Amino acid sequence: MPVDDAGVAAVASDAAPADAAAPAVVRPERAVFALGDNLLTAHRVVDGDLVIDAGSIGFARYTRFDLPTPRWLLRRVALGQRVAVATKGGSIEVPLTAAQAAAATGLQVRLVAERAGKVTVRAGLRALGRLDVAVGRAWYALPTPAGAWREGENPIIFDGGVALETVRVAADLTRAGADDEPIEHAAWTPATRTLDLDRNAGVAWYVHLPADAHLIADVPAPCRVEVTARTDDGTQVGGLLGGGRDRVELSAVGDRPVRLELTARECPRASLADPRITIPGAAPPAPAPGPPAKYVVLWIMDALRADRIRTFTPGARAEVPNFEQLAQTSAVFRQYYVHGNESQTSHASLWTGTYPAIHNVRQAGVGGTWRIPRNLAVLGELVAAAGLEPIAVTGNGFVTDVGGYGRGFTEFRNMMREKGVINGYLPGRLVLDAALARLEVHQAKPTLLFLGTVDTHGPWVARKPWIDRYSDPSYRGPFVVGGTAAGLGIIPGQMGCTIIPPPADIERLRAIYDSAISYHDARLGDLVAKLQAMGIYEQTMIIVTADHGEELFEDGRCGHGGSLRETLVRVPLLIHYPARIAPGVVDEGVEQVDVLPTILDALGADAPPQLQGQSLAPIAAGADRGWARPSYASQFEYAHTMRIGRWKLKVGKRGVPTTLDVVGDPDERIDQSATRPAVRRLLTDSLGLFLATRTRWHKRTMGVVTNLAPGAAALLEQTP
Repeated sequence: MPVDDAGVAAVASDAAPADAAAPAVVRPERAVFALGDNLLTAHRVVDGDLVIDAGSIGFARYTRFDLPTPRWLLRRVALGQRVAVATKGGSIEVPLTAAQAAAATGLQVRLVAERAGKVTVRAGLRALGRLDVAVGRAWYALPTPAGAWREGENPIIFDGGVALETVRVAADLTRAGADDEPIEHAAWTPATRTLDLDRNAGVAWYVHLPADAHLIADVPAPCRVEVTARTDDGTQVGGLLGGGRDRVELSAVGDRPVRLELTARECPRASLADPRITIPGAAPPAPAPGPPAKYVVLWIMDALRADRIRTFTPGARAEVPNFEQLAQTSAVFRQYYVHGNESQTSHASLWTGTYPAIHNVRQAGVGGTWRIPRNLAVLGELVAAAGLEPIAVTGNGFVTDVGGYGRGFTEFRNMMREKGVINGYLPGRLVLDAALARLEVHQAKPTLLFLGTVDTHGPWVARKPWIDRYSDPSYRGPFVVGGTAAGLGIIPGQMGCTIIPPPADIERLRAIYDSAISYHDARLGDLVAKLQAMGIYEQTMIIVTADHGEELFEDGRCGHGGSLRETLVRVPLLIHYPARIAPGVVDEGVEQVDVLPTILDALGADAPPQLQGQSLAPIAAGADRGWARPSYASQFEYAHTMRIGRWKLKVGKRGVPTTLDVVGDPDERIDQSATRPAVRRLLTDSLGLFLATRTRWHKRTMGVVTNLAPGAAALLEQTP
């Protein structure tokens, strides 16, 4: 692809004949997705058939998250071959297009057996046959009746132990599997950044395309590569690469999930040079970092929802002038997930920079611990090593020194525990005043202050003057002054309210909650004013966030811990330190494991290998923007959720996914799994691969599951 001296790529006009070089127009652009680096997440197609390599870590995308009972052992070796092993049988779910489903006449599987056995195979409720599996490596074919396959997801069940190497949903059972060699039809060479495809072989990704996307790759003559992108509503665009054309415009299906497929034509093996998706605009220059922060204030406002603050969700009711003022010079992250839906899991993820599967801290579920493991370094220790003196004042009764949160801190005060309770009423002004008094004492030294307030946590207390603005002052129900979760019959561990108030009382409680948000906002103004009065505001990094949100009867629950709704896992994240964190709004997904690396980056310190997240400074400055990034949360490790753009997948104990549009359906009531196969598979691919690798995922080297970094596939393919 020709590029001028300014880095502006030449764009081929769609008006040119397919067999002629197209005239060039100029479009400044930057790459946002490298197809070759993401080959691991593609689905393989041979002669139109879906072909699955079960020996790859990518097989995790088909295993239904290995729920409700773990069945599959991935990346195992049998008789020298990479396989997935299910010693007592297991199920998978495979996506088919309408054409693949209509053409399929059977199922082919290649099994590797160290001993003879019998395996019954079913497609959904249909028994396809009982296989007599011989010792060795061999293909087995199972014809299927008409109508056995459907567009979208198709379950395949193996009853009996298997070591599975390859799965093919075949249109012609005689066409494949005749020899004993692997089907090699797509290969990525990182050194030359070349993607090779055999004739009539293809690769298909389920991706969320950005608006005004183009797919670019040079394809030497005489080969052609056919490109198609199809949405769930049937809109399809495409074109050919090769013959003088080096791009296909995808704008007509931009800003939505698609099935993007590339298929080689007209020669035995086509080569695509550096295939990539681009969007308009030059790559942002790397900003020159300013001085490291001398002070850090990490403020966790307990139980604070992002959707009730207009800085993060325009149109929200609560008045937050101080949030709005501070946001003008801060990075505002509008799709930020905490990793748990209650205090301990969430704080542990922030303190350690690891996902819950690593630190294992949780209040409910099977297993787990309430104390951060000693083998994990924590916030206080890491910032102390970076040269800051860490001090803490919190009102969260679960965040204690004995729980491991105080490790490395010079001072760690829990004002709630001083009252002799775990949960109770503790005004934020008292916590803030105590914290700022200690910061003044330590001002001569570089200091990190952890500040934890609980005003938006139950008991919910009406705050004036805001309550009279958000609720009718003549209200005379049971919640004039406030309310408690206990008074609503909350069930510990389930967080379900056995008492559901009438609508007028629910609205009053929501108004009380919003009044607490405005109270929190006033205290934020106090913090900024005090830092300015101390003369250290310009030297201070301010991070304002929450440990979880709060349910207010949207689905019959109050409090937290009871679900993975947006009301619980999407919380505010505002980072103010313009010297190193560029101000602006970020809509791409970020996560709680990213906070600790961001703090260390602002201090000029390196992140240790333990930390699974990445600094948010580059994304705030524009790097890695323009491509949908995931946000993940766990509910006590028995349920999981991932959001990509406006789309969200929730998976509970039974392993059945729910597909949600959290923009069009903010109450999260309509499961769109059946009507949006591309959306569901985008989410299934991403969450399935992540769950299988989350204990070894590191964003700094691997990128994110929707956009792998160069070399990430090789790291993920390493045997655990």
